[in-house]
Amino acid sequence: MRNAKRSMLYSGATLLLTLGGTAVTATPAAAQSSTQNSTQASGHIGFSNKGWFLAKTCYKWQGSATPDSCDDNKAIGTDWGVDIPADATGVRLTVLVHGQEIGDLEAPQITDLNRNYCYELSGYTWGPTITEKNC
Repeated sequence: MRNAKRSMLYSGATLLLTLGGTAVTATPAAAQSSTQNSTQASGHIGFSNKGWFLAKTCYKWQGSATPDSCDDNKAIGTDWGVDIPADATGVRLTVLVHGQEIGDLEAPQITDLNRNYCYELSGYTWGPTITEKNC
């Protein structure tokens, strides 16, 4: 009985050390990847929703290994954005307004990927507008 308790105690200690070692090892790797992502970015695209609707923005990167992505269900008063990958040669930006029946907003044309772009969405579902603003 005594050996069984000791064996269970050693097993538990070994498991805790193993899990603790994994957590310590994972933290620097996560920090390294976030540092790499911030140094890879050459510019930023930001949005502020001041409109009375839910917005969705999608980014289709051209010439980049970065996967395409979307930011969805951004309500009034929400700010969001995405870093432009350093290896991107272009981006196809789509701005959608949920509930809009007549089409999407005309997406801004981004030509210089080495600078920041910021936009404000405003209006209502049936008359949304997008305006470039200072970042």
